[in-house]
Amino acid sequence: MGIQFATSQTASIIVLLVTLIMAALVLRRRYRSRQALLRRVSELEALSAAGRAIVSAELDLMQLCRLIADEAGKVIDNRTFQIGLFEDSLYEILFWRIEGEERETPQTFDLRQNSGIVGWVRQSRQPLLVHDFEREMNTLPARPRYVSDTPPRSAIFIPLLSGEDVIGIMAAQSRQPRHFSEEDLRRLTILANQAAAAIAHTRTFEQAQKRAAQLQLVGQIGRQVNGQQDLEGIFTQAVWLTRETFGFHPVNIFAVDEITGEVVIRASTRPDLMEHQLRLQPGQGLIGSAVSQRETIVCNNTTKDPRFVEQVEAQGVALKLPAQAEIVIPLMVDEEVLGVLDVQSPKLGVFGATEKLVLEALGAEIAIAIDKARQLARQREQAWITTAQLQVAEAVGHTDDLDIIATTLVRLTPMLVGVSFCALLVWDEETAVYRSAALYGADQELAEAFHQSHLAIGDWHPLDAVHVSHLPLTTTQPPPWTVNLQTAGEDLLPQWRLWPIISKDEILGIIVTEPLEETAVSANSQTLERRLELLQNILQQAGYAIERARLRLAQQEEAWVNTVLLQTAEAVNSLIDLNEILDTLIRLVPMLVGVESALILIWDAEKQHFRAGSGYGLSAMGQGLIESLTISQDEFLKITPQSGDFLTPNAAYYAIELTPWLQKVMGTAVVHAFPLNARGQLVGVMLVGSNSENGRTFSNRRLHILNGIAHQAATAVVNHQLYQEAAERDRLEQELHVAQEIQASLIPPGSPHIPHLEIASYWQAARQVGGDFYDFLPLPDGKWGIVVADVADKGVPAALFMALSRTILRAVAFSRQNPAEVLTRANQIIDQDAQSDLFVTLVYAIWDPHTATLTYANAGHNPPLLLRQNGHVELLKGTGMALGVLPDVKITQKTLCLHPNDTLILYTDGVTEAVNANYDEFGLFRLQNTVQSVQKQPATEIIQAIMTAVRQHAADTPQADDITLVVIKHRPTESAPNPHNQ
Repeated sequence: MGIQFATSQTASIIVLLVTLIMAALVLRRRYRSRQALLRRVSELEALSAAGRAIVSAELDLMQLCRLIADEAGKVIDNRTFQIGLFEDSLYEILFWRIEGEERETPQTFDLRQNSGIVGWVRQSRQPLLVHDFEREMNTLPARPRYVSDTPPRSAIFIPLLSGEDVIGIMAAQSRQPRHFSEEDLRRLTILANQAAAAIAHTRTFEQAQKRAAQLQLVGQIGRQVNGQQDLEGIFTQAVWLTRETFGFHPVNIFAVDEITGEVVIRASTRPDLMEHQLRLQPGQGLIGSAVSQRETIVCNNTTKDPRFVEQVEAQGVALKLPAQAEIVIPLMVDEEVLGVLDVQSPKLGVFGATEKLVLEALGAEIAIAIDKARQLARQREQAWITTAQLQVAEAVGHTDDLDIIATTLVRLTPMLVGVSFCALLVWDEETAVYRSAALYGADQELAEAFHQSHLAIGDWHPLDAVHVSHLPLTTTQPPPWTVNLQTAGEDLLPQWRLWPIISKDEILGIIVTEPLEETAVSANSQTLERRLELLQNILQQAGYAIERARLRLAQQEEAWVNTVLLQTAEAVNSLIDLNEILDTLIRLVPMLVGVESALILIWDAEKQHFRAGSGYGLSAMGQGLIESLTISQDEFLKITPQSGDFLTPNAAYYAIELTPWLQKVMGTAVVHAFPLNARGQLVGVMLVGSNSENGRTFSNRRLHILNGIAHQAATAVVNHQLYQEAAERDRLEQELHVAQEIQASLIPPGSPHIPHLEIASYWQAARQVGGDFYDFLPLPDGKWGIVVADVADKGVPAALFMALSRTILRAVAFSRQNPAEVLTRANQIIDQDAQSDLFVTLVYAIWDPHTATLTYANAGHNPPLLLRQNGHVELLKGTGMALGVLPDVKITQKTLCLHPNDTLILYTDGVTEAVNANYDEFGLFRLQNTVQSVQKQPATEIIQAIMTAVRQHAADTPQADDITLVVIKHRPTESAPNPHNQ
């Protein structure tokens, strides 16, 4: 009993102890939970306080980043800590602490080549917790970019998110592995979200302030720059004010050379660059690229841009401060690039969006100032040029004396243009030489040699080139009048410049000077351009004056020529016969021009040779010889073109060396040939004899007369040809009309009365006559033959072959009752009698009204369409070859029974092959559908429905082939006459 009590007491004690232990454990767990909760609350309060401190702070960006780092130190270990922001491809660290020691900031890194973990976090927008770099290196989404002897072992990288953008990175690192936990990541992420909002706000505010301040400075710079009136002052002030205001160095301004197009340095804050007179081609380096691309180029890391390297090599200057960043802004006004503003910096990534905006605004101000200065300079130059032009116009505009005009020109040109030598050569069209007119800037010996010289084409090759091209030319070859001088021509001037005087596309003279470039060594391109403009005006005024001086004589000559040509036209119009007209014209040539012989040859285009027309000054034997022979183009041996190509509608006239027999006929070895052109075609040639060896016998007046006579002769020949062509057309039209009437008479005037059949027919030729036909042949025993045929051609040949085929078919059919035999025999006769390559396809059917049967044979024709009363459609396909192709053909025949109200459609390919504008044929399918839709209608209405459908399908497309239709309906009770053909 005692033992049991003791045991029970022990058990109670054990239970009590267990209960106490469990209670203690519960109390301990509750205590720990409370402590964790208190720590969590404390942590949240700390984060909240940090967030409020960050958000409410009114600091600049650098101070804000330091505050964020300090607040981060309250929630995690931040002895190694970093805050960086993104700007395009650059990463700028604004706060950087390594093992408690702060580094100098900001520091900028280019992420284009190797962005590392920072780039991955930016792209993925995800935080990254690295417990141990050494163990996790191969599994990381990106490798660290840094190279260090004591790299971190663990780290946290958190993106700073502002809206949809990652504006930067917050990172904490440690040299101890597994130093950061998920709790650290969570706490720092909360802080990073609050920090990102504050950074974005501060950044935006600072950028706005900076932009406003810089734009205000840009306005001040613009006002100072615009106060300058000369370009050099604008360039110099612009670069130095930019450097002083924004602190960038070097600052350069390049201008575009108006002559070469090169980009030339005009001002710089680095004097050594100005000493080397740097020149770049468009597209060369960053500066040249900005000019060629016409847009701002920003390079925030020049070491990564090959264009910067190319630019440095072109400079050829040892850069004391190599630029790390550069922005090049084209200076443009009205889409014209005037130059570039080149701003450089020894720091990476300094040219952000704000700097770009501000410097572009500055560039616009500089461009406007440059343009204003250029316009002012142009106005001054234009005023001077206008005054000089008025002086020239007044000097040469009040006289018609060519000598006074020439003297005035050679004296005014050196004064206004700045040359020391000037000579004027005037073109004499009558003698085809350049006559010396006036000279300035030469000694007596040179002046005498000049005034004694007359230069023909070929005497001075540079003059020849200018005479032909009408373009200025510079040459080192001295003119012929300097050849015999004691002082050689090359010693007088090293180069000679020839300026053509042009009026109405005709050269009137040439002014000879030294090149303007030689007289303006120190002048800029604008000065040279001004002199060229002034000289062009002098040349223009000279052209007007010389033209005016010659106008009086030209008007007199023109009046005389017009009178002569009018008399010639009146003489031609009073005659009708071509030979009389040509005789009259050819007799006028010697009277008006003074040549000894002339001959008109008429071109036979079909036979490709000339035949003789009228002649004058030919011997009796020569006249008979020329009339009995034809002349080919090969008879003309040597041709010297005076204008255009030989004997073409665009030619003027030619000097031609004749063959010996033609020389005897014309009495001269050389003649001038004037093509007779009309309606863009060569219709003949007028040969005018000449005793001149050089072929320069005709002045403009004589040429006008000869060309006028040639035109009258050409008109007479063409009118004669047109008359003959019209007569031939009338004859052909009459013949076609007769043929049409004959062919129409061969077509049945109406459909005959055939027992038990209702018949309608339609025939329309594509031309006036055609090759389609149809026929109805009464046969013995009350039978009827029905024919629809198509000759494989159109027009008159088809019509003739159609008449032959119809005649043969009728002759054979009346003696035979078998369609196959009829076609076989007809083919034999056609093959024997026809001499052409034509053939005919046809369907020949014999209707037996007693048995209501139709026996037919098809010789290569379109298959007839049989529409049964029940709507079933049958094609009666061909049973043989077309007639006229081979001498022996095998043709079979078939017999079918027509039931009441059955419809048979016979047609030619003009129906099914009718096309529309898209070349889509009407086709058998449309024909079948059309017939089925009007099956119960009379034969006449069926034809009307078919032709309506064909016309609607073809629309405005002209009919290309003959059309023939025969519609047959079986009417057992039919006794009345059938409708007539359409």
